[in-house]
Amino acid sequence: MPAVLFDMDGVLVDGEPLHFAALNEILAEEQVQLDMAAYQRYMGTTMMHTWTDLRERYGLSRDFEYYRERYDEAVMTQYRTQAQPMAGARSLLDRLQEADVPRAVASSSNRAWVETALSALGFRDDFQAIVAGDEVRQGKPDPEIYLTAAAKLGAEPARCTVIEDAPAGIESGRRAGMRVVAVRTEMTQGLELDGASRIIDSLEEFDLQWLDEGCRADA
Repeated sequence: MPAVLFDMDGVLVDGEPLHFAALNEILAEEQVQLDMAAYQRYMGTTMMHTWTDLRERYGLSRDFEYYRERYDEAVMTQYRTQAQPMAGARSLLDRLQEADVPRAVASSSNRAWVETALSALGFRDDFQAIVAGDEVRQGKPDPEIYLTAAAKLGAEPARCTVIEDAPAGIESGRRAGMRVVAVRTEMTQGLELDGASRIIDSLEEFDLQWLDEGCRADA
């Protein structure tokens, strides 16, 4: 039986603009602001990676714990008040449920963020498994998170299709031995999405027949 493993931000929820706003809200305290090009290097990575790199790159004055707490608060507020579903997300989840295809979320965000975002969108009950960034030892592009999600579903990696929007996540899915469908969003227009079996502009384009065809590029 095939299974579908979803990244969250940029795939299910239009989360990257929320993270971008939250991050710049905190950086403004130290007169630092990131443009979109600078922010994109952090897409799909963990909070630990993001703020460790930001502290080193921009010489931020406070310790990691301060930024972790402030960012956690800001992102949770954004999810609760501003979260919007990505186009086609609700209809694809409904189609997968009707076809009895197992579904999981594998997100670099921490568990509290994932639960908050999915609940805000009414998506929480659509997934049989969730694996968050704070529940694995190695974040994307390491394959651990997708292998863990597949194991929770009882699915063979080779039978899993990953839906991603960022290079780190695409690499994670590929290294897990899974097929990857990349969704190109407004936030990822300038990124190379190499390694995906297919690239689509919306989840509305996702064809369930791809699950049986192996998402071959020439299918």
